Amino acid sequence: MNENFRKQISQTENLKEIAEIISQSTELHESISKYSKEPYDEIFGKGIHKLTMKFGKKGDTIYLLGDYKGKEEDNSSTIEVVLDAIEQGLLTSAHTLDRVGLFAGLIESCALKKLGFDMTSDSDMPEKDFLFNDNNQSILVSVSADKEGKFVDYIYNNGLEITLLGHVTKGELRMDDISFGYITDYLD
Repeated sequence: MNENFRKQISQTENLKEIAEIISQSTELHESISKYSKEPYDEIFGKGIHKLTMKFGKKGDTIYLLGDYKGKEEDNSSTIEVVLDAIEQGLLTSAHTLDRVGLFAGLIESCALKKLGFDMTSDSDMPEKDFLFNDNNQSILVSVSADKEGKFVDYIYNNGLEITLLGHVTKGELRMDDISFGYITDYLD
């Protein structure tokens, strides 16, 4: 996110206003365009570990893996566990959030299939920081219902930080009782 948007976001407390600012971001529109042609993160777009960053379908469960509070500088152990989970077929999508933040990452993951999300915020963290902090090393993943139990066990057995966010929806973007509109509001 460029400095102009960071400044605007830092001066705004209303989450819907911040979402509106992000919806006008050229960077967001460029990344959506890039991912529409090649829907893979650099890390998860190669070889046997190739997995799309776009959400698969309504009803899939959305998780954050690793540190999203900005305490860790290195997420290599998280990446290794995610690569193994991909190899085992446990995930439907994986998207790194460094440099974009959770909200923009969710938009990017929803955009290609025009899906949405319904999620819960972290009560231990201000909602603004939770959604819009672009200095975070976590990975956004989605999991189908039939693989969720195995996936959660696998993550716990590997000692990785896991946060249940919510689920993929038809197109509305919701967190707690706040609606950020529909995915089509964020597309060109």
